[in-house]
Amino acid sequence: MTINKRILSTKKLSVTQSELLLATGLSLVHYDVLAIDKVAYDITGVKCEHIIVTSSNAINAIISLDYRVENLFVVGEKTANLLREKGFNIVEQATNAAQLAQIIVNNYSHLSFVYFCGVHRRDELPQALLSTQISFIEVKVYDSVAVEKSFDCIFDAIMFFSPRGVHAFAKANPENIHLAICIGETTAEAARIYTQNVKVAHKTTVENTIVTAVKALQND
Repeated sequence: MTINKRILSTKKLSVTQSELLLATGLSLVHYDVLAIDKVAYDITGVKCEHIIVTSSNAINAIISLDYRVENLFVVGEKTANLLREKGFNIVEQATNAAQLAQIIVNNYSHLSFVYFCGVHRRDELPQALLSTQISFIEVKVYDSVAVEKSFDCIFDAIMFFSPRGVHAFAKANPENIHLAICIGETTAEAARIYTQNVKVAHKTTVENTIVTAVKALQND
């Protein structure tokens, strides 16, 4: 059993997720490096027949629509499962935005889309759709604000869940990223700016990121 090793999660974990990690003997510090705020938006007159979702932070906006959306194109297993639990139909599910964009370009270029996203959304998906002249409207429904919290201790591993989270943590703790455990490859690309010691979860879930972190520290 791994003991006396400290791991930091840049996302607040649930009780079950925390227990999954603590049961291995690791000590845990966790906080939300990105605070999510709602933003005002207006979709009056917009026909939301085919919606693109790349973050679970956009789910509330979809649920709040006054009509049922039948066709969702989603990034991430967690987000897709949450939407399925709410009764939504997932037409396509991808690991990241670039992969979802390619699926849409290859198979759904005849459709029109509404992209529910954040203020700081990445460019890969919109650029791919624009380059192939696929019709879409972008609706920013939330903002993610960096929480630049510094730590005076060194962690054995840090779990990251978004590129912006990596940059926000690194700005406040420039010397504290020795082992980065990332939920996906896009986040890992950001982490490699600060360290080459990067591990990527096999599935884009918080739980799999935890398992990856535990295995990395146990094998260290």
